[in-house]
Amino acid sequence: MMENKIRTALSLGVLAGFAATGTAEAQSHEGLLRKLVSKGVLTEAEAATLREENAADAKDALPNWVETLSLKGDLRLRFDHTHDSTSDGDAANDRMRYRFRYGGTANMKNGFKAGFRIGTGSESDPISTNNTFGGGHARDDLMIDQAWVSWTGESGLALYGGKNPNFEKTGWMVSKALFDGDITPEGFEAHYELDGGLGLHAGLYFLDGEHKAGNGMEALTMAQVTYGTSLSDTTSLDLGLGLYSLDDDALTGTTKGSGNTGGQGMTPLFLDVALGYSGASQPIKLYGTLVENQEADTAEAGYIAGIKYGKAKAPGTWEAKIEYRSLEANAAWDEMTDSDFGSIGAKAANEYKNGTNTKGTIVQAKYQIYSNVQFAATWFHTKSENGSFDDENNNRLQLDLIFKF
Repeated sequence: MMENKIRTALSLGVLAGFAATGTAEAQSHEGLLRKLVSKGVLTEAEAATLREENAADAKDALPNWVETLSLKGDLRLRFDHTHDSTSDGDAANDRMRYRFRYGGTANMKNGFKAGFRIGTGSESDPISTNNTFGGGHARDDLMIDQAWVSWTGESGLALYGGKNPNFEKTGWMVSKALFDGDITPEGFEAHYELDGGLGLHAGLYFLDGEHKAGNGMEALTMAQVTYGTSLSDTTSLDLGLGLYSLDDDALTGTTKGSGNTGGQGMTPLFLDVALGYSGASQPIKLYGTLVENQEADTAEAGYIAGIKYGKAKAPGTWEAKIEYRSLEANAAWDEMTDSDFGSIGAKAANEYKNGTNTKGTIVQAKYQIYSNVQFAATWFHTKSENGSFDDENNNRLQLDLIFKF
């Protein structure tokens, strides 16, 4: 009888130790179990029962969200040489900058997913998540960059709501020249993928989501039809035809971009095309965008054309692209365009600003050093579309080291 009590007490102690400790300590308890079996205190069957009970208890103790949550982040270190203009005596603007983002997605296993991301940047700047080194090593702010929920049905319908991922992550085919890649739009989206490669997309985004006396909500609405198909075993074609419209109230008092003419409405129609070829030693992609503002009376058009060669993904791989852009002053809303693509003199003689009324060339090269470390170099050469400001030596150079984890 006493021997059975001792055996039971030891068994309970070992089981409690298994449940309360991590992997390393659990391994030491496994050694104790084997010792008790060798001494005859426990039978092999009793030891096996203890192991099974401990595994079940450990699984029950782990919250379900831990099993469905995936986390990822990135850190980018950047040298940014902004321009070489000699107008007004300002020859260059060099900055050391960084970007940090970290977030996760929880799969609720019922069609729903929820996601979040925090990141650097400014609460007043929707098109950049960069921080410039400075402030005497003072602490920098972290912002809510994403907070969203999505639902995907078996029929091909997907819905998003909240502060959503960037357009390219949710199903849109939209050029970053028109909508900067750092934008995380606030509102609601619906995407429906039909058989045969056809997709229907709609979005309602709130620039001011509060209705107060005398002031209505300011919103941007967007719709697009996309089509993707394989022309052969090595060739693919993607097409997109879209339109967005902006409330007139949202066009007043904006400050981030430059180029738009006051009093012009904003309803751009945009056509995107991408042709991919994988039969060469490196993948090749030709792409382009046409845009025309249906409400503008003047300077209403723009286009983007580029070619990309290679793909920097596996260690030791690389890619390169060259792209030309021309955006007339009223072709698109200047507040949402690519924050890196601009020119000098838009708001002041020596100031480099993004927006419209700009044309120029982008050359970029990327090299994958490790699976999670990449180097990128990007050069911009730009000038005003209508020649209204300084056209001499509008250069921008960015050197990036990007770490993903």
